[in-house]
Amino acid sequence: MSEVIVLAHGLFGFGDLVPGFQPVNYFNKVAGLFTTQVIAPQVDPIGAIEVRGNALADEILQETNPKDRVHIIGHSMGGLDARHVITHRGDVSPRIATLVTIGTPHAGSKVADAVLDRAPVVEALLGLFPEKLRDQMDAIKNLTTAFCKDFNKRTPDVRGVRYINVAGDASRAESELPFFKLAARIGGMAGKTNDGVVTRESALRDNNEHLDDWPVDHLGEIGWSLGTVAIDRRRRESALKKHLDRYKAMIGVLKLGSA
Repeated sequence: MSEVIVLAHGLFGFGDLVPGFQPVNYFNKVAGLFTTQVIAPQVDPIGAIEVRGNALADEILQETNPKDRVHIIGHSMGGLDARHVITHRGDVSPRIATLVTIGTPHAGSKVADAVLDRAPVVEALLGLFPEKLRDQMDAIKNLTTAFCKDFNKRTPDVRGVRYINVAGDASRAESELPFFKLAARIGGMAGKTNDGVVTRESALRDNNEHLDDWPVDHLGEIGWSLGTVAIDRRRRESALKKHLDRYKAMIGVLKLGSA
């Protein structure tokens, strides 16, 4: 029996940006922390949860064995995709031992609500995308508070799977990206702990285990921040170390080996 780590990306995400050449992983350098097998499936960046979840399930079936213990780490929408797999894909769920969700909008995102309501500032931002792409963004529809309320009713937790949640707190970030400050304002999240897109209340589910909040915005949760891409080497190395230390602590909670 082997332990397998699955890194499930979120909206607009990717597995390896340049597979087979110089991988740039969505989860910045996280895969290198594990001594066990790690897979980072690529699913539809803007597809619906069911489409993305089934693609994730198919990849797990292909890359693992029935006796493997699979631990999924899902960021943002990737956590919802994984919940779909565990609850609705009976051919895969017996292999899943753990699901860790990071910045996942389990109760939906007010930012997604605003996008669907086409607030003026949102309308201007959407104008930057091709019309066909805007119309095909099923992912946004699946991240609204109304959709997620129904999704939660249809997708209960499965006994025997360990569920762990992490929320981000952008107010404590060393350098929050301006985009997420704008997004939080659009979503009317002032006064609520949030990562710029997802509130703490939405990221942490009742009856799940909760880790301490991470002092980062939504992209900082996967190691992409002004600090980790800074030109200054010391600042970059310091930010990257803090990012990886958070994942090392998570590995400790999972009781898995790390490099």
